[in-house]
This record gives sequence, C-alpha cells and structure tokens, in this order.
Amino acid sequence: MVVYFLIVSEFYFLFLLVLLTGWKKSFKKNTTRVDSARFISVLVAVRNEEDNIAQLIESVLKMNYNRNDYELILADDHSTDRTLERAEYFLKDLPNKLILKAEPDMFGKKAAITAGIEAARGEVIATTDADCVLPSDWLQKINRAFANPACKMVLGPVSLRTTGFFSQVQALEFASIMGVTFGTLGWGHPLLGNGANLAYQKSAFREVNGYEGNRHIASGDDEFLLHKILDKHPRSVYSTDARVISQPQPSLKSFFQQRIRWAGKWKVNTSWKARWLALFIWVVQASWIALGGMYRFIPFNFFWSIVIYKVMFDAGFLFYITNQLKMKSSVFSFIVLQLVYPFYVLGVGFLSLIKKVSWKDRTV
Repeated sequence: MVVYFLIVSEFYFLFLLVLLTGWKKSFKKNTTRVDSARFISVLVAVRNEEDNIAQLIESVLKMNYNRNDYELILADDHSTDRTLERAEYFLKDLPNKLILKAEPDMFGKKAAITAGIEAARGEVIATTDADCVLPSDWLQKINRAFANPACKMVLGPVSLRTTGFFSQVQALEFASIMGVTFGTLGWGHPLLGNGANLAYQKSAFREVNGYEGNRHIASGDDEFLLHKILDKHPRSVYSTDARVISQPQPSLKSFFQQRIRWAGKWKVNTSWKARWLALFIWVVQASWIALGGMYRFIPFNFFWSIVIYKVMFDAGFLFYITNQLKMKSSVFSFIVLQLVYPFYVLGVGFLSLIKKVSWKDRTV
C-alpha cells in the first residue's frame, strides 16, 4: 500500500511540474508580424442576462480596435427577461451589430452559436459569455494570433472576479482548470478550452461540421470543437494572453449545477487524452481520500511526508496560477479547498452521470 501511494504522489507531483512548464511555454511573447486588421465577428450566446449584458457591451465599446473592423452578434436563446431590450439600448452607438432571436424549434447554446456563425460576416469568430468583461486589447491580440497562417483556433485565459471568501475558493478551483488548459496547450496538446475567451476560423468550424455529433450535450461547445479542429489540424491551436474577467457563481447551488453540467460532457468525450486526464484526476483524488482513511495503518513519517509535499505542490501551483490571472486568494480559502476538493471531484463526477440540473431556468 505504501508503494501505491508513493507511485500516485510521484506521478501527481510530476504532472503539476509539467503543467507549470507548459503554462510558461503558452504565454511566450507573440512576435508574429501583423500586416492588417482582420474583420472579426464577436459572438455571444445569451439567455436571461439582463443583469450582465450592459457591462459586456460597455467593454466591447471600449475595444482598441477600429469599430469598422468588427461586429457584435448577440444570439439569443429564448430569453424570458429584458436582455434583448437592454442590449438594443446599449448597442445604439455601435455601427456593426446584430441581434438574432432564436427560432421556435432551436434551443441551447450550441444552436445559438451555430446561428450566429451562419450570420457572421467575419472569417474569424471570437466568442465570449454575457457575464464577462473584455480587455481593451482583446481583438488586437486575437488578430495577432491569427497572423500565423497555421492558426485555426485561439485559447485565452479567463479570470473570476473575486470579492469574498466563496469567490476566492472558486478562483482557486478555477485556477486548476486554467492550469490544465494552458499547461497542456504549451506542450502542443491542449485538452480543455473555455468559450468565454475563444476564437476560431469560421472555415474551420464548417470543415469539422460544427457541433455535429454532440449537439445534444448541454456543455462542451468549446471543448468538443477544440478536439474536432485538433483532429483535423494538429498543432493549429494558439494562445493569447488577453485575459477575460467572468463572474463567479453567486451560490453553492448554482456552482454545483454549473460544475455538474460541465462534467457531464466527459462521458461522451471522444478524445482519449481527455478521457485519460479525467481518469487520472479521479484516481488521484480517490487516492487522497484513501490515504486519509488509512493513516493509522501507514508509517507516521511516510503519511505526513506525502501530506506535506502535496500541500506544498498544490499551493505553489494554485497560487502561481491565481497570481498570473490576477485573482485574489487566501491561505484560508486554500485550506478549505484542500479539505473538500477530493470529495468534490468524486461527487461532481458521480452526479454528472445520474443527475439533471437546472441552468438558466431550463433543465439540461
């Protein structure tokens, strides 16, 4: 048993080191020469976002990119609040804009995005979420990434706005996701993506038939597309350091509903790399629980050596990522996450197999 925990911990520590190295490789300065500004279609699928849509549009209007060189498309997914009314009011000063209302038989984020892409005038599609704030240089840096002719998709970092203890715990948990995203991208094999900061060629979307084969899955509009493009064009995914800021979940219930919805795509993910990653994470977290349950049967020094090294490696990794993403965190929030994270991972994974969740007033 001691040998097993030693092997698991060594692989885990090596995994974190690989991710940190990959992270640094991902954000090397892009020196590609930019000859012109591409026309970019900024696409946002919206549903019941009346409280968030104003700040998103405000950040779009502050973009350091010629307004004649981009358009904003809001693809509505049957909103039942004042999202569209508020959007029309705040968009009055933007020359290139389009608000698409969903057809009666079209439901879901993927359907909204697909409709937006069909209507888009730009060859480059840049997606974000309605609860996000975009940096002023977002489109400039996306345009620079696509100056490389091999680029088919661009992944960008996402930060959570941290205003209190619960948001700081979410930030640390989210930092692990961002760490895997860019830690694997740096080695040329990205496993995750986030639609809140994503861009791709419209031709690449059409070449892989968009979301064909996974339209019925509530989440994964970013990750499934990432793997389909990679299968067709290896080494075609690049990064940008333009950081988008998103909102944390306001309650524990909404947080778990979001994470269960995200985890639901793993059971249908066709990428063997993504499947192995999910299995590895599950085995490691289950092993930490088993280690805690067997501390009486394990040599005292060995047990505490593993625990101390785990805490040190996790702290180094998570605090480095949160600092890079300019998210606030604390030692207390880190300790809480350390205690609950293994149970959280196993619980969310199990519930994603059996439980339907409510999202945006819709069961998925």
